[in-house]
Amino acid sequence: MDSSLLLESLPHEGETLFASGKLVGPGGKGFNQAVSAARLGASVHFIGKVGADEYGKQLVSTLRQEGIHTEHVGVNPDLPTGEALILFSNSGSNMIVVSAGSNMAITAQDIEESREIIQLSDVILSQFEVPIEVIQHVFTIAKEEGKVTVLNPAPAKAIPPALLQVTDFLIPNESEMHMITGCDTNCEQDMVQGAATLLEQGVGCVIVTLGDRGSLICHPDGNLSIPAEKVAAIDTTAAGDSFIGSFCTKLRRQERKQLRHVAEAVKFASRFSSIVVQRKGAFQSIPYAYELAEMS
Repeated sequence: MDSSLLLESLPHEGETLFASGKLVGPGGKGFNQAVSAARLGASVHFIGKVGADEYGKQLVSTLRQEGIHTEHVGVNPDLPTGEALILFSNSGSNMIVVSAGSNMAITAQDIEESREIIQLSDVILSQFEVPIEVIQHVFTIAKEEGKVTVLNPAPAKAIPPALLQVTDFLIPNESEMHMITGCDTNCEQDMVQGAATLLEQGVGCVIVTLGDRGSLICHPDGNLSIPAEKVAAIDTTAAGDSFIGSFCTKLRRQERKQLRHVAEAVKFASRFSSIVVQRKGAFQSIPYAYELAEMS
């Protein structure tokens, strides 16, 4: 569950500020990514856990309202539903603190019970809001079944080599890319070198999202810089999530791993997320397919 506070500017260490607005609603990276894909017409199944509390009931209810399948969303009686506190400023920048809660109670057994839906899916997407060993288990099954795997390494942490080897698309933002590789994200050549080390370790393709600087695709067939849509951002919450969720809707066939197809998917995702940053809130800001059509 997201609690978003609007501030004139983000606080410094030891500083106390008054918020000028507050928005509370369903969220989480996986939630926002799932909603983005579903609003574009994808059939989305969610694997996760919530607590036995009102937040959990609200999250599951909202997933269902969005047309997302929740048969594999379990309830953990011992841990609360995950929460995030989001601070965002008038300039559109933000800071986020997450309490993972029941998300970290997902186990390999839960994945085994979800194996059938993994086998029936085209794309498997995960973030680091669940245990890494569980993600590795899911991705291993997915690769055995010939599926496309997409990893959003957030919140950032070290990635085991075995997980990199079963990841087709790794999509970090600037700070996550720096955390993972130590590269200078203000220097494209440095990012390319950092991505090259990840490709050498088995990742199929690295896509670094750079906010208003666009995206950098690092692919075995070459590197491409994709410019961002020029818009006036007021809230960047869920921008990265909407980028990734919409990107995944363009990966339904294995040949979509080719560089030209990846570039088309990134351009589409950039356009989709550019709408999100012009609105306040997280999932509330995610557009529907018809909104994209109306803007064409």
